[in-house]
Amino acid sequence: MLNLFMQNFRAKTTLTSFAIASMSTLAISMTAQATTVVTVGTNFTGTSRSQSGLFYPPDTMGAVGQDHIVELINGSYAVYNKSGSVLSRISLDQFWQNAGVTPSGSFAFDPRVNYDPFSGRWFAASVDNGGGINNFLVAVSKSSNPLDGWNGYAIPADTPANTRWADFDTRGFNGQSVTLSANMHPISSGTVTTTILTFDKAQLIAGNPNARTIFQNNNPNNTGFTVQPVVDLDNRNNPHPLLSAYNTPAGFFKRSDIAGNPATATLSTSGGFISVTRYVDPLTARQLGGPDNVDTGDTRFSSNVVYQLDSLGYNSFWGVQTVKSPVSGASSALRWFEIDANTNSLRQEGLIYDPTGQEDYYYGSLAVNDQREVVIGFSCSGPNLFISSCAVVGEDSGGTTTFGNRLLLKQGSASYEISSGGFNRWGDYSATVLDPSDPTGRTFWTFQEFAAGSTEWSTQITEIKLSKVNVPESSSVFSLLALGTLGAASTLKRKLKP
Repeated sequence: MLNLFMQNFRAKTTLTSFAIASMSTLAISMTAQATTVVTVGTNFTGTSRSQSGLFYPPDTMGAVGQDHIVELINGSYAVYNKSGSVLSRISLDQFWQNAGVTPSGSFAFDPRVNYDPFSGRWFAASVDNGGGINNFLVAVSKSSNPLDGWNGYAIPADTPANTRWADFDTRGFNGQSVTLSANMHPISSGTVTTTILTFDKAQLIAGNPNARTIFQNNNPNNTGFTVQPVVDLDNRNNPHPLLSAYNTPAGFFKRSDIAGNPATATLSTSGGFISVTRYVDPLTARQLGGPDNVDTGDTRFSSNVVYQLDSLGYNSFWGVQTVKSPVSGASSALRWFEIDANTNSLRQEGLIYDPTGQEDYYYGSLAVNDQREVVIGFSCSGPNLFISSCAVVGEDSGGTTTFGNRLLLKQGSASYEISSGGFNRWGDYSATVLDPSDPTGRTFWTFQEFAAGSTEWSTQITEIKLSKVNVPESSSVFSLLALGTLGAASTLKRKLKP
């Protein structure tokens, strides 16, 4: 216990609470040999609520390919070039219809999208008809250019019983599989379960969605709630790991595995418990002008969990979750973690939080490169800050990750409130990814949101570039690196539209 505590203490982040509104590059390491410089590149506003069909929350989600950026959120599908120019924007339902699938019932929601650099294809997912008999919606792009079209498929979520409906779908992939999971809520009465659906990736790309296995209505005591299939950044074949926050208040995560050919796969849920520091659900967040009831979700893994074989030879799972802030009066913080994929043991973890208690951090997402450099994007707000898009950058020193100050990527401009069922809905997740066109692996993109009006959320899509600069320790270059123009540049929650 002492060793774990000391490791946590070393890894814990301390952050300044003020916004540096005139920075585009920031030196986060002041060594004489090499300084890591963070540069904010392309930084643009994507889709707003008024463009989405008035959905809320947006479920901010996106991915980046060789030449394009895809944003897939509740109510909207958009494609941009890497300068931020919109090339196409249609409704989410129209996206699925163009792919050959008509969402059943009300509408499609809970979108997910990934770009797989190994196959050069985009993979999308949603569910439809919330509250009733519904489907997994799955699509794969016809080429590396998302504008060339998609092939989509509807897979019944609970057949033949049709007594539960799929919600909060998650998705990951490796070299062999594309895997989805969802929480299965009873349509009339019963318990919540989890369902996992895995496809043969090559067959799915070839137009055959039937090479698949579905594991229906698993007991969450075995799998955990909101199971995240891992996004494998090294293209390994099965077993395909799945992680869940399981019982974070008791100090446990849970790993499961899909093994074998995806068309005849098996699911292992035995063991796989990972001991972590205990944290409880976050409180609602504060915002400038109030009301202080911004929904921050819970401790589930709402965004991607990624696998990376890094330069130190570590096989690791990386992820982030929202937890209650350790500071009195504050509501939410971000616990990030690195887990040894070979032993299911915690390698390191830490908290991203404001030690002054003036800001709340929530709905984080994480990306990591093979040099163990990490970017976490998230929503931030507080008594002196409207809901804004933020990020932190971490770098490695001998296996220990240290994060720099909070970066303000897009500042909110209004107090936001759209209440539903007692929640001022925000989130429910975000995305941070590597840019596959950068051979150094040091370009990241994060998809976040900010308050653009009292009832208007907008997404912000931001490029973050890392570089190393060798400078003498006493050099005045340190001060010059900080100049620029950053400021310019298990409760059931339903997706709603009026």
